[in-house]
Amino acid sequence: MHAIVEGVLVFVLSVSAAGILLVFCLYPMLVVGFGWLRRGQEEAVAGPVASASLLVAVRNAEALVEEKVKNALALEAPAGLQIVLVSDGSTDGTAARARAAGAGRIDVLELAEHRGKAHALNLAVERCHGEILVFSDVDALLAPEALARLLARFADPRVGGVCGQRVIGEQGGELDLAQQRYITADSALKHAESRLGSVTSNDGKLYAVRRDLFRPIAAGATDDLYACLSIVEQGRRFVFEPRALAFIRTPSRNPAHELVRRRRIVARSLRGIFLKRGLLNPLRHGSFSLQLLVNKVGRRLLPLFLALFLVTSFALAPSHPILWAVVALQLAFYGLALSHLALRTRLARLGRPASVAYYFCVGNLGTLLGLVDFLRGREAIKWDPIKVG
Repeated sequence: MHAIVEGVLVFVLSVSAAGILLVFCLYPMLVVGFGWLRRGQEEAVAGPVASASLLVAVRNAEALVEEKVKNALALEAPAGLQIVLVSDGSTDGTAARARAAGAGRIDVLELAEHRGKAHALNLAVERCHGEILVFSDVDALLAPEALARLLARFADPRVGGVCGQRVIGEQGGELDLAQQRYITADSALKHAESRLGSVTSNDGKLYAVRRDLFRPIAAGATDDLYACLSIVEQGRRFVFEPRALAFIRTPSRNPAHELVRRRRIVARSLRGIFLKRGLLNPLRHGSFSLQLLVNKVGRRLLPLFLALFLVTSFALAPSHPILWAVVALQLAFYGLALSHLALRTRLARLGRPASVAYYFCVGNLGTLLGLVDFLRGREAIKWDPIKVG
């Protein structure tokens, strides 16, 4: 019986270790490596398409909407750019401020009832007449040439969608360093995936799709990932344009915000993948299926891999003493994360890695909660976004 139990523990330890290595090391190394080999094969683009519509869904964003409208009006854009702002049941002065800032140059759709971002975007699309639909958030200020950079990629008929590059434009937050590093790593991965065919994740701060390929966003799914998967499902590429910059504030204002935000994003993204689960069939979608499985599903399972690896390595250590070193390294990492609570206002040199470790742990806790929400069938269809504070 002891041998059977130990065999099960060894198996679980091996699977969890493989999961961690695949997500953190093997997948990024393989994708970046193959992407580097294709670095000179990216297609030249000719120029912007004829027409575009810029959509922004907002809720209770009167503190941000005026600057967003002025930024949109100042973009380098094709003649006749349509700007549509939809207020999702806002209870403040969002719509009035948008109209005043737009001075008759934007369409403002004001919904009386708060029904969620997906519903708001789907209604806004019905008003659009542009060949390309460009989506952006109210807290993202675009570089003057960002729109032109996105639109230029559609000169390739194989491209059905493009996402831009988010850049944190502020400093001073508790988790700034950790989030900056996460965005840098994620962007490098997107760039490599794009060279290979299509990205497995999108960025809601700035992305665009062909109007004729747009499919209504499902309730309870993240609009950016769902739009990306819809494009790939139709046999077109969804690519990354790192020169289309969207400047944002720090995504998570504090650890509590990160926990809630991560929980919602994970549950909604898993719902989107479930609805588009046919994309996980490699016989139909080739390597993209494997990339999606590892980068979007495997990453959501990471908290389970980490927990199982700690428990099984600890359980096996008495009979395999070398595992005590593995246990010690894990405990040291989690201890470093906890030390952030004491070091964030003190020892700067140690405080920086501690903040990264702390952000990692908080993010994985939020991921675990989101995974549980998805498995329980709990849907986050509408919420009040935290954009300021």
